[in-house]
Amino acid sequence: MNLQKLIMFAALSAPLAAVAQQAYTIKGSVRDIKEPVTVILTYKVDGTRILDSTIMKNGKFTFKGSVNGPKEAHLLVKHSNVAESPATRPAEDMLAFLIENTTISIAARDSIKHAVISGSVANNDNVEITAMLKPIYDKYETLNNEFKAQSLEKQKDTAYLNSLDERANAIRDEILAAKRGYIKIHHDKYMGLMAYNSTLPPEFDAVAAEKEFGLFDASLRETDLGKELAARIAKVKKTQEGMLAPDFTQLDVNGKPVKLSDFRGKYVLLDFWASWCGPCRRENPNVVKAYNDFKAKGFEVLGVSLDKPEDRGKWLEAIQKDGLSWTQVSDLKVWDNEAARLYDVNAIPMNFLIDPDGKIIAKYLRGEALEMALKKVMP
Repeated sequence: MNLQKLIMFAALSAPLAAVAQQAYTIKGSVRDIKEPVTVILTYKVDGTRILDSTIMKNGKFTFKGSVNGPKEAHLLVKHSNVAESPATRPAEDMLAFLIENTTISIAARDSIKHAVISGSVANNDNVEITAMLKPIYDKYETLNNEFKAQSLEKQKDTAYLNSLDERANAIRDEILAAKRGYIKIHHDKYMGLMAYNSTLPPEFDAVAAEKEFGLFDASLRETDLGKELAARIAKVKKTQEGMLAPDFTQLDVNGKPVKLSDFRGKYVLLDFWASWCGPCRRENPNVVKAYNDFKAKGFEVLGVSLDKPEDRGKWLEAIQKDGLSWTQVSDLKVWDNEAARLYDVNAIPMNFLIDPDGKIIAKYLRGEALEMALKKVMP
């Protein structure tokens, strides 16, 4: 979940120990809807989508059930069960909120998305933290309005665009600082866990993250989000610096099986790329230079391509065109490449520098960073 969605759609939960009720009741009303219309409730449990529906009569509806912990849910209200024409869908709108085992009242005048939620500490807390962060998020809108007010020439000015980036980054840092301040004193709240999850970038210190995660109440760690976060931390930890690089086997361009462990005793760059990846192709000359400069000292590269089965020819052509003279392997499963999934690769180019003992000593080495890293270990 991205940061904006977290704030708009997430909710804070009361300490789970205080929630004695083991079922939820949602009592809803939309005052200006009198005709019977469909209301749909959706949420996920252990990754499985749960869907329930009922008919709103005289502007009122009720849902009852139970959940295995707080979680994001959505209410979809269809303002009419009959489309205006076969080519159109009935008018509808949606409310995102946090569902938990308690009684939740949801009241709106004409649109469920503008509903007021009461009877739930979780959703009350969500209103509070949203209000706390809103002034910071509003700074993005101010920045955007400033940009729109500039002349076309100014909007293309590199120096001005760089200044906008710097100010946008400052706003981002202010939001992160506010969230971290909240997390620090709310390890007992579900929103603290959600905020913590949102502050973790794609690359993070998994050992430190695991320590922080352990500060949250056990009941929160056992929620669906807690389990997902624990799995994410464990996955990143496997490929963190200092960890033994997970071994795998894939076929090279000639169909011969190649193991990562075959390179033990040498420094090896595990390089994930693809022929269709523009940034990868632009980065290849840097890898070629590093390989040529250090191969005499025992440096090797193992390329793993995320190409499609039908693009095998393009993969081989890119190897030749870019001068990639090192070992190349692939299972041609694109993002389902088993090695990429093992290393939690979600974007390319991505690489891992592995020492002769098979331990990861650096990763995501772009441009001159690869040469500098190699000079430190292979002077």
